[in-house]
Amino acid sequence: MEQVGPGGPTHVGPFEVVGVLGQGGMGRVLLAAGPDGRLVAVKQVLAHFADDEGFRARFRREVTASRKVSGAYTAAVIDADPDASTPWLASVFVAGPSLGAVVKAGGVLPEEVVRRLAAGLTSALAEIHRAGLVHRDLKPDNVLLAEDGVRVIDLGIARATEGEAEGDTGLTRTGFVVGSPAYMSPEQAEGHPLTPASDVFSLGSVLVMALTGRSPFAGTSTLKTLYDVAHGEPDLSAVPAGLRDLVARCLAKDPEARPSPAELRELIGPVTAAGRQWPSAVYGMLTAQRARIDELLAGPPAAGDPEPGPAPEPKGAPEAVPAPEPGPVRSPAPESVPVLRPEADPVTVPTQDTPALVPKVPPLPPVPPEATRRAGPLRTRRRRIAALVAAGVLLVAGTGGVLYVRDRMNAPIVYTAVASCEVAREKLPLELRPSTLDTWSGTVDGVQTSCNGGGGTAASPTATVRWNVSLGGDAGANAVTRRRHFQSEAAGQRTASRLGFGTEGYWEASSADWTCVLAVREGNLSVRVGLRAAPYSKGACETKAKDVARAALKAAPRR
Repeated sequence: MEQVGPGGPTHVGPFEVVGVLGQGGMGRVLLAAGPDGRLVAVKQVLAHFADDEGFRARFRREVTASRKVSGAYTAAVIDADPDASTPWLASVFVAGPSLGAVVKAGGVLPEEVVRRLAAGLTSALAEIHRAGLVHRDLKPDNVLLAEDGVRVIDLGIARATEGEAEGDTGLTRTGFVVGSPAYMSPEQAEGHPLTPASDVFSLGSVLVMALTGRSPFAGTSTLKTLYDVAHGEPDLSAVPAGLRDLVARCLAKDPEARPSPAELRELIGPVTAAGRQWPSAVYGMLTAQRARIDELLAGPPAAGDPEPGPAPEPKGAPEAVPAPEPGPVRSPAPESVPVLRPEADPVTVPTQDTPALVPKVPPLPPVPPEATRRAGPLRTRRRRIAALVAAGVLLVAGTGGVLYVRDRMNAPIVYTAVASCEVAREKLPLELRPSTLDTWSGTVDGVQTSCNGGGGTAASPTATVRWNVSLGGDAGANAVTRRRHFQSEAAGQRTASRLGFGTEGYWEASSADWTCVLAVREGNLSVRVGLRAAPYSKGACETKAKDVARAALKAAPRR
């Protein structure tokens, strides 16, 4: 949870933006306040997706789906505008860490707490299914532990169980499915039609994660994870005996063999009423979250005021248990599994972002009975490896050699190169004829290109567009490098607010040569658009510069 950077929106619809809860590859979630002072979470689609009619249709469906479900188990929708230039959806802000953040910060949950969690999630799924929806992305980061109980968030890829064909919304492409691999159902991993039973399978995986610290299908790669979801049997030896049968029934490969939410409630049994739903560490995270919200509402400190220091740690607070590293699933001995304890680290707020597209898993080919009798464990392993290799070949062939799989579902947008002038001229709303002033160069930490032209002479263009991308490190490091350069350039300039796109922006001071110059950064890329006086007034010039900057971001290659 952080302040909005320079160039970030100050208002979305009737809501005043307070801070940023999170940002991912397709959108961001803002903390905002309504006219009545109520806090809301505003999900806002990134600008270049807003121009995609298929994506906008998908967002409209999310708004419709979210409004169907009771706020008792989800975050109730307050307002939305799917037809805005930058579509947005405002829901009640639910204070509370995600299940994923809780386990990462403090360790696994005790059995009795997971039983309470299971009861709450079962009631939430019953309500979602009653509304005629399948959630399709139930995972730890979409489960909030609120003070009064559990909330299931992000209906971004929820789908009506009837009356809507798969191809109507553009959600999938041939050979791809949508979701978070480690928490998919087998039928979802293989791209088959989904029923409410798919959510029950995901529920089983979420409960295993709460009890053991990891999904029962978390493999060493996305492809391996998908294969295990579809064909592998989970190792439940670390799941307490009191919940093992419940989890095993949820994880049945056959959807018909899984219990319904009503049957799950009977299996869970009665849950004792309690004033405090969760371990004390969760309430410590809630306190830290509220303190951070108070800081954001108070605004940045005035000049000369001391910067607020870190919140003091409770006396005697034990160290955090690190999150488990990805790797083969192993079953730790029950006595070695860390149990949730008080933790003073800041809360991690889920981005509520839309999951990435992942490849379908090919079905396991049938094996003749006589072959099974002949084949020992070694041959079985070889068959399994061969199927994985075949799946990899299909993936590469189907995408022209480019792997569209992200192990981190909420990875930021990463730009891989600058736009070439020859290509960019076709995509920008400008008359940028070829110019002798066009340049391309390598820099210490990336590459830069400038395209010049317009109605002037070759030596005196009326418009210029520059791209500068930072490369050389990982996605996060590259974005930090670009931000440092960008903010150095922005020093003393006028902040460009309410752009509706990009991460931050600024306007350069006008000069005798240039009516307006706009610079915008998004991740590891910055673009700079300059326009001369003719034929623009200042107001028209700034409007034109915004249109060009938005198109310039879209013109740069990204993964």
